[in-house]
Amino acid sequence: MAPILEVEPDSLPPSLDSLGLPEKEKPLLPAEMLEVDNHPRMPRIAILIDDLGYNRHGMESSLILPKEVALAILPGTPFASKTALGAQEQGRVTLLHAPMENQRELKLGPGGLYANMTKQELQATLNQDIDGLPGIQGVNNHMGSLLTTKQQAMDWVMETLTGRSLFFIDSLTSPQSVARQAAENHGLRTASRDVFLDNIRSEKAIDRQFARLIKLARRHGSALAIGHPYPETTAYLKKRLQQLKGDGVQLVPLLDVLLPPKTQHINH
Repeated sequence: MAPILEVEPDSLPPSLDSLGLPEKEKPLLPAEMLEVDNHPRMPRIAILIDDLGYNRHGMESSLILPKEVALAILPGTPFASKTALGAQEQGRVTLLHAPMENQRELKLGPGGLYANMTKQELQATLNQDIDGLPGIQGVNNHMGSLLTTKQQAMDWVMETLTGRSLFFIDSLTSPQSVARQAAENHGLRTASRDVFLDNIRSEKAIDRQFARLIKLARRHGSALAIGHPYPETTAYLKKRLQQLKGDGVQLVPLLDVLLPPKTQHINH
């Protein structure tokens, strides 16, 4: 059984990592305004489990989590297609977990995107990755602490996603990432990761990160966490997500915390 590829640790300083996402806004009709005034929206959290596709256990343990939990799947992996199909049959949001070059020169596995690629090479590879996972709704970066800092490469990525009508999640593995801004510039629905749940694989550490997630959701209206299909993470979430009513927080599908598309202002 192949191991799950190593992922980059949370590299953001606390001052940046604690920033939350602004609550998604939408125009309201007058009657809806009154309803919102009387019934304020409950803080929302979204959870994305990525690094899926390498083994059956990760697939099975993730598919028993609440259907609001989204799954991101590595391309060209043994259980990629089966994981995507199982998730989509549940009505679950699925993403391509696109491998992107990192500063530590860790191996990316199949379908990797590199800073030295030409536009044609990068977009052809990304399109191949997307084609290998029919039915996905979005993309997020696997590793990527180098590539997500490259403006031109990110523009090429977002140009591809625009043509495929996909959203983009910045896993935020570098504080210098320009990925989310590039997505916004290209008119994509987008968001950035607020919290990594399981850089430390213990129940106590995961619980501490989950508490941060709730705190950020209360402060900003919504917050997004990324975790991995570790036994410690899936066991924790299976239990903890049943207790959210007591926290006054709502678990929602990933689509509900995306920022709406902005008007494109790319100079071609």
